[in-house]
Amino acid sequence: MATVVIAEDDAALRGLFTRVLTRAGHHVDACPDGGSALARVRDHRPELVLTDVDMPPGMSGLDLLAMIRATPDLAPIPVIVTTGGHLDSDTAAALGATLLLRKPVSPHDLTAHVDAILAVEPTTCS
Repeated sequence: MATVVIAEDDAALRGLFTRVLTRAGHHVDACPDGGSALARVRDHRPELVLTDVDMPPGMSGLDLLAMIRATPDLAPIPVIVTTGGHLDSDTAAALGATLLLRKPVSPHDLTAHVDAILAVEPTTCS
């Protein structure tokens, strides 16, 4: 069972992602914004982060991604970014995202991608 931190400002999507990943056997720590997600990532060193790109002012998903990648002991953590906007996969990868998922994300696709990433990218954060 992996720990996944979710940063999603939409409460309905945050709840859906939490239910889907919990049913898949993961421990989920869901946050409504990038700032609280970063605090959880620093405190708990999850095996994976799932973040929305566009969140309220303060810390966007891309800001969260940049902070994770800029912190040596957090940088190995895989980060999936989700968007309903115009961000493309190449740009997301160049910014350090492990994967870009377009909204709406089906529960099956979310679980499949999370499980695949966790199977091939074990993190060594401690």
